Amino acid sequence: MTHAQRNRRILEAITEQTEEAMVSKKAARAVLIKEGIYTAKGKLRVEFGGPSKKDRVPA
Repeated sequence: MTHAQRNRRILEAITEQTEEAMVSKKAARAVLIKEGIYTAKGKLRVEFGGPSKKDRVPA
């Protein structure tokens, strides 16, 4: 497989994934959870800007 063929397959996979995610808000959320950007509870992961336990101030 040449680099051009590999790159074409990667772009096709990205396009396919994007089309699946753009179907609805529910589908987009499912993709983000599957990719590890959001937790199963729908919270943004710390690595992507979500709150961390260290940021919490005890009451």
